[in-house]
Amino acid sequence: MTLKNQTKLLFAKKIEEMLESMSLEQVRIVELCKRAGTIPQTFYYHFRDKYELVAWIFLYDFSVVYGDRSPNYTKNRIIENLKQIEKRRTFYLKAYMDQSQNSINRYIQNFNVQIAITAVKNSRDGEEPTEMEINQIKYHSYGMMGLFAEWLAGTSKLTIEKLAEFQYECTPDFLKQAYKEHPFQRSKLFKEDF
Repeated sequence: MTLKNQTKLLFAKKIEEMLESMSLEQVRIVELCKRAGTIPQTFYYHFRDKYELVAWIFLYDFSVVYGDRSPNYTKNRIIENLKQIEKRRTFYLKAYMDQSQNSINRYIQNFNVQIAITAVKNSRDGEEPTEMEINQIKYHSYGMMGLFAEWLAGTSKLTIEKLAEFQYECTPDFLKQAYKEHPFQRSKLFKEDF
């Protein structure tokens, strides 16, 4: 793991600790840096703001399950991803409940849509998805993230298994196929060696 990613993981650990006793809105970069034993310039070298750090943590958890493994888009892989997220349930709940100016939802939605478009392009030797397919990707992603947020908040009766089953069954066929063919490489997810 590169020193750069070790620093990012340190910030991730510290913000997660902070969210145990405060909201994301209350987190201040100066305090985060103090707890990490560094200075704000170091934080801003890696992230634009705390929301980008939270999005990076989401990406990191995604990469733990999908990165550098053979493509396998199944209900079981989705369950594995949800269980990885459940390990940080308090963190994700606080991140998703944040209603400040730079909501994490925008970051996560962009990530989900871009990862899907990339998978489709790669499964088609670079051919772009159609406008209709992009809209289907967005529709699926936005709906699933809404159900995910309800599950996270405990306002849904869906278990991890049922949520994963629903996500898998509702994934458009062309996207299922793309995810089954596209390997997610950590170095490409993070744009650097991990």
